[in-house]
Amino acid sequence: MKRIIDAIKATTIPSTAKELKQFIEQFNLDEYDYAPHLSEPETEGDYGRNIFTLDPFECVLINWPANTESGIHHHDGLFGYVLVLEGEIENICYRKVDGILEECEIQRYGRGALIYEPDGVIHKIKNARSDTRAVSIHFYYPPLRTLGGLRIFDIERRAIGVLSDEAKTASWSDEDGHFTSLEHDAFEFKSFDELNARKSHIISNVLPKPATDRINQMNAIYFSEQAAQYDFYDFNLPKRKSYVDTIDELIANELTNRQVKSVIDIACGTGRRAVNIRSISGLDYEISGIDISEKMCEEARKKGIDAHHEAWLSSDEHSDETFSCATFLYAFGHIPSRELRLLNLKKIGDHLESGGLLCFDVFNQNDQNEWGPLAVKAYENQNLADHGYEPGDVFYRKNGFKSAAFVHYFTKNEVERLLDQAGFDIEKIHTVGYSKNAGEIQKDESQGNLLFIARKR
Repeated sequence: MKRIIDAIKATTIPSTAKELKQFIEQFNLDEYDYAPHLSEPETEGDYGRNIFTLDPFECVLINWPANTESGIHHHDGLFGYVLVLEGEIENICYRKVDGILEECEIQRYGRGALIYEPDGVIHKIKNARSDTRAVSIHFYYPPLRTLGGLRIFDIERRAIGVLSDEAKTASWSDEDGHFTSLEHDAFEFKSFDELNARKSHIISNVLPKPATDRINQMNAIYFSEQAAQYDFYDFNLPKRKSYVDTIDELIANELTNRQVKSVIDIACGTGRRAVNIRSISGLDYEISGIDISEKMCEEARKKGIDAHHEAWLSSDEHSDETFSCATFLYAFGHIPSRELRLLNLKKIGDHLESGGLLCFDVFNQNDQNEWGPLAVKAYENQNLADHGYEPGDVFYRKNGFKSAAFVHYFTKNEVERLLDQAGFDIEKIHTVGYSKNAGEIQKDESQGNLLFIARKR
């Protein structure tokens, strides 16, 4: 840290945000030897601040224990950057229009992310995880020599407070002297979910793209949250039900024609679909299942499936078994990278008998009714390649839920190449309507998800 602080003191005042960003980016993350300098919060539930310097601009280290966040505050007359050193943080932005405070943007950032805070922004920062701390270092110009005059917002009380020079953090507090003024019933509030109430799912990208283990953990948490209600969504959302019913019937017909004897259902979820496909097929084959969510496996076991709580690629559970067919439904896109997708397909091939069948569906990057085109545009416009993304990568969350999950949108050619390299021949490709004309077989490949029926060579 000493070299960084010395460099700050020796540099000139940054006249633009670009100059400040260039200064920050000259240092490697490993140069931030921050651990010995972390300050513990003065009060429980708050965060700890350690100001390194205020001249010529501010550099402050912040320790965010689990479940902590700043108050919603207004940057007036200053700009800066936040560099995430440890953990994950959310930057939640607001706008105040006609007496209404709207939660307009929620972005999640991991280690190494550099977040711009423009002059005039209303936002709050919070530790995005409840199980571990986060650490960030902040650079502001002009420096905040005190927090005096900073406006903060309290959603519960619909209040706006102006902090005093004695305030230690930009958090709401009932301590005497924390504010110089308070205004109650100062605004109405609309949450991000309220503003997007008509959307079932919301894009919630994480920057930079987390490591594979973290993505798998995020997906497991996301689906565990919904395990008890997951079948409800299939039955009661008309779009989802129509799509799922068509996919299940198409696969069941393939299994019937081949008189399969055994099926491995990868990412089996609650097991409802595997059981439904078997029922439609009229066959009495054995089903084995595997899923990264223990709660999903519990639901599958209730339906009589031998379900194992593991990731397919790292599992040794079926090392000596071969199957007539493998299904990988509504989940192949949750695999975080092309390299791992290919390894998963090759392992599937290793566990299929000669001529064995593989059935799986993917979200179509070219579906004009889904997120695919948006994901590609974001990849290009936001330089997501610099953050480890592949074209078609998306993080999202279900409206009303906190946990985010990962999915990849595919092009048809992308999947064709993967299957060829993994030793499969494609027998059929179906385009099935999802967001529009749900469950209907489409002639136009840009109007739905893609179902692949492939055979092991």
